[in-house]
Amino acid sequence: MKLRVTIDIFSGRPNPVIEIEDAAASKIMDLLSNASRMKKITNKTAQAPGNLGYRGMIIEQLGRASKDLPARLQLTHQHFFTGDSYSEIAGDALEELVLGKLGRFTGTGDKTEFRQYLEREMKRFRNKYEEISRIPSVLWPPLIGKACFCAPDPDLAWWNDGASIQGNNNCYNYASDYRSYTYAQPGKAAGQQYTSLSGCSVAAGSRSAKDGAIADQLVDLPDADNKCPKKGHLVALVIAPNSDFHWFRKGPNGRWSHKPGSTAARITDNANNLITDPRTADRGPYTQFCTFMQVIHGHIKIA
Repeated sequence: MKLRVTIDIFSGRPNPVIEIEDAAASKIMDLLSNASRMKKITNKTAQAPGNLGYRGMIIEQLGRASKDLPARLQLTHQHFFTGDSYSEIAGDALEELVLGKLGRFTGTGDKTEFRQYLEREMKRFRNKYEEISRIPSVLWPPLIGKACFCAPDPDLAWWNDGASIQGNNNCYNYASDYRSYTYAQPGKAAGQQYTSLSGCSVAAGSRSAKDGAIADQLVDLPDADNKCPKKGHLVALVIAPNSDFHWFRKGPNGRWSHKPGSTAARITDNANNLITDPRTADRGPYTQFCTFMQVIHGHIKIA
């Protein structure tokens, strides 16, 4: 038996991953088997987390899957989710088991720094879980004020297929309205990918996520002050210092939307409020507002 376990925490960077076999994999499956009967997800039940920051763990069965459990599920300390269903489970022991193997995960960067970040985010997630796991129905409002005529609508159905489109395109893809299916990284297409996520401005000799985006032909508009450009559409870059980056994009009605990592694109922030300005939105760990930028349609290439 072999499992792939992903810590679902980043929005821009690929998430940390490990493959677990034999006895450890069997122990995880045994713990999962203690879950309650599966129930349908509705607006009144718990829903799979799609917040910025820690969202739980994704567990995938590799090879022949057990008939008793789904081939892929998203686990939190209270539930696991798969497709349109969920189950209640005491997932604390499972989380602890996986965290005991943190040193073997790929994609964490500095292990000590990542553990500290992860522990802070897990605490935040648990404290806000009731709010996060019951997302209210919020409608995309009609045009307000001066319309951003060239900006794309959220088009949630186009992005949120629950499969290849959603899983292989991140916040940078969504903000740019460019599906590369590569989990695009700022600067990669231009051969100038960022080398530091310490902040918006980085040490001499390093490249920031903003520098990478400029190399991809996005236009830096630090003085945009939330106003639509005459061409293309407005996006915003924020940073979780030393950990990750995230992007928002402004729609034609003046509201903002975003896509946290491989989760569904959404029109609300971490507090489930519509986003009028990404500078004041609840962004979880993405505490540093970096800059506004302009995406001129047909001029950029990301990878």
